[in-house]
Amino acid sequence: MASTEFCSQIEQLLLDSSASSQVWDEISSILKENVKFDRMVIASTDVPRALFSPFLIAGISVPDWDTSPLHRMADSLIGESVKSNSPVMSNHIVSVYTNHTDGDLVGIPNAYWASTLGMRIVNGGEIVGAIVFLSHTPDLYGPDQVTEIEKISRILGPYLSQQFLQKEILRATEHQSNLEYLLQHFDNSQDPSTFFNTFYSVFASRASLVHGALFAYDRYSDKYVPIANVDGIGDPENPTLELGTQLVNEHRLSGESVHLACKHKSVPVSSVGTSLMELVGQSSGFKELCLIPLTAGTNRVGALLFAMSDCNPSMLERVRDIESAGPIASAFLQLHQTSRQWDRQQHISSVLQFAVENLCDALTSDQKLSVFDDTMMRAIGASEYSIEITHRITGKSFYRHSNPPKSSPDGTASHDSEHITVNSRLGDAYVIDVSVTFDSGLAGLSASHELRAVVRVCAVILGTAIVVESELTFGLPIQHANLDIAGIQANSFGLTARESEILKHLTRGATNDEIAIRCGLAVGTVKNRLVSIYKKLDVRTRNQASLKALGAGPND
Repeated sequence: MASTEFCSQIEQLLLDSSASSQVWDEISSILKENVKFDRMVIASTDVPRALFSPFLIAGISVPDWDTSPLHRMADSLIGESVKSNSPVMSNHIVSVYTNHTDGDLVGIPNAYWASTLGMRIVNGGEIVGAIVFLSHTPDLYGPDQVTEIEKISRILGPYLSQQFLQKEILRATEHQSNLEYLLQHFDNSQDPSTFFNTFYSVFASRASLVHGALFAYDRYSDKYVPIANVDGIGDPENPTLELGTQLVNEHRLSGESVHLACKHKSVPVSSVGTSLMELVGQSSGFKELCLIPLTAGTNRVGALLFAMSDCNPSMLERVRDIESAGPIASAFLQLHQTSRQWDRQQHISSVLQFAVENLCDALTSDQKLSVFDDTMMRAIGASEYSIEITHRITGKSFYRHSNPPKSSPDGTASHDSEHITVNSRLGDAYVIDVSVTFDSGLAGLSASHELRAVVRVCAVILGTAIVVESELTFGLPIQHANLDIAGIQANSFGLTARESEILKHLTRGATNDEIAIRCGLAVGTVKNRLVSIYKKLDVRTRNQASLKALGAGPND
């Protein structure tokens, strides 16, 4: 190996700031003239991802390395307290895929190189890079050359550290400009697509983005719903959005950790990371995925999912930039959801007012049913619904209706549809049950609690009209006719007059509080009397007592 004069040349070159734009090309030329090698690699470190990142490769091109530069050192592990005087000397090293164990760079043999010499580049006790020389000439590097490489590594150490700091400053400056740009263009009146297109475009070039999706968390349905996406892959059958939606809903994203994954590894190692790795493996349109939870304090707000066209150590820095812009996306989602909730409540209020007015104006139960149908199918967008009115005590069905006819929302609702059920009392004797299904397009409506209010109010108005009209037209149903007989039948069970009176109210569906008011008793007295009634009737529940008194069924 040549004299050490070339080391001074490299040192002087690094001190000359005017040569900074071409410094590594000149260093490469100096090393070619003074060190024998067929291939040389100088790499910097990416400590967060535990990788070496090659930035200077000189000499013979090796296809299987050069076609996949992102994984040249993908299996490397960087120690934090390894001394620089621990070279690697081996007759067979496959490449710069190297593991750092016990203070040494350990090579994996293959047929490419006959001699190899590698050295970590250390500055201030921290590993900042590595330099490796590879040759087809056997026994080219001996102990005498170690000193030369140590000198090179010591010279390069401070410069690599300085380069890293300059890079961090430039990255922070660029990132600050990006945040300012986003804030300047932030408008809570924007629709999600416009906002996300701006957000995506700010980071697309630097982060090599080819796909992105913005998810909003719906606390009512406990689901993540995609509200905007950008697809730069160009494949109309690309399943990334669908599979990404399934992934975020399966794993719930309860923490705040950013998940980054390529086909070979995930950071951090987790079940989410494993799923991301599997998703990367299913697509040829990207090589890395990043999933960023969006929160407001401890509350989930949404998530960002990005697909990148490349996979390299600097990707983690770019992901951190996007993550730090996450609060802007979180703020937009909160404002958007608040605005959306206000608009929805205004809509629901208008629908409810319109429906109640029209139901009250309708003269017959058929007319009210027509208004109810229009409210369900058009105003709130149901795909199907069913109504059933049953007697509270006997459980016998009194009235049934469904739209479409003979449909059963409980049985036909799909996994991606929204389904709600409502039940309300109609006086003392009847209960109305309504089952409503919304198609998949409204599955993310997140207003089921508000829709229930509309359905319940309208159902009570309709159901009451149906019951009253039926009683006026056909007379009281058989269960009501039997109520007067119940008092007579009760005497045969050895009940007192007061117990017979309580049982009569019980068969009409009255609660303990209602019975107390009607009989002028304390609620505790009613409960005591009911215990005595159950014992004399040989039953255990109020339904069994009512059925036995009405003669409508057995006492079991």
